[in-house]
Amino acid sequence: MLKKAKELFEKDHFEEAKPLFERLAREGDAEAMYYLGMMYYEGWGVPQSQEEAVRWWKKANRAGSLDAKYMLQTICATSSVFARE
Repeated sequence: MLKKAKELFEKDHFEEAKPLFERLAREGDAEAMYYLGMMYYEGWGVPQSQEEAVRWWKKANRAGSLDAKYMLQTICATSSVFARE
């Protein structure tokens, strides 16, 4: 299912990819959590929300995603999102 979700994502079919990523994320898939974070950060198929992106990336980081860890470090260095926590 992750392969299908990523294919849809790469083709900019975000509305179709989102439920697949959400299902995988509920099952603990760190990569799916990372992609959900990217979707919220960029506003791809969802309302743009840096806070929601950070929430997904934190979950992905805890599940072992190095990509999510990188994004969290980048956001932390350039944003005030963490100041509100």
